[in-house]
Amino acid sequence: MSVQMMNAVLAQINRQAQESATLTPLSAIDSPLAPESHASFADILLNSIDSVNKMQTEARTLSQDYLTGKPGVGLNDVMVSLQKSGIALNLGIQVRNKMVNAYQEIMNMAV
Repeated sequence: MSVQMMNAVLAQINRQAQESATLTPLSAIDSPLAPESHASFADILLNSIDSVNKMQTEARTLSQDYLTGKPGVGLNDVMVSLQKSGIALNLGIQVRNKMVNAYQEIMNMAV
């Protein structure tokens, strides 16, 4: 590895370290499930479904932009967006399955 390449890699590492220092810590981000939040279960559920829908719409739009050759849209961005939307959808399906199982279990309880 040449000295120039090593300097370029070192500069990139320093730049990323500076960018990560300016990120907001996780504790400062407001969670929709925070105890001081008075949102109902239905509101939280609808917001979650809306966010999954937005992720899928964004992924679909980004993939269409890539296929049409829109400048500034990279394949890596499309793939990350598709993976995020897929994971969010799978999470939503798993939550739905758990809720249905819990409902069925409650309905089968002897009174």
